[in-house]
Amino acid sequence: MRFAAFGVILLLVGNAHAQSTAPAPAVDTTRRDVGTGLSVGGLVLGSVGAGMFFLTRKSGDDSCGCASRAWVFPTVLMSVGGAMTLTGVPLWITGQIKLDRATTQAELQLGPLGGSVRLLF
Repeated sequence: MRFAAFGVILLLVGNAHAQSTAPAPAVDTTRRDVGTGLSVGGLVLGSVGAGMFFLTRKSGDDSCGCASRAWVFPTVLMSVGGAMTLTGVPLWITGQIKLDRATTQAELQLGPLGGSVRLLF
């Protein structure tokens, strides 16, 4: 009977301590801001490249415009803009998640019929 009472006391004290020390996690604003900048910059750069591509293409018999090299620079701009956008969107999304930077905590709970260990990280 003594062990059961001791286990219940440890259980109650452990739970009260675990619930009172849970701070609110902070948002990682650096990722969010960098993601927004990369996404917007990539969309602008890709749009400028697409505009240049369609303004410099030839009309008439040469449908692909492969005879001139005017398609190289706009294609590079579109590629770099797309890569910036594809990098910025996941950074922006992960910047919205609240991160808990606390260290790993361990809880030991003992009861009359058993015990448990819980790791928080």
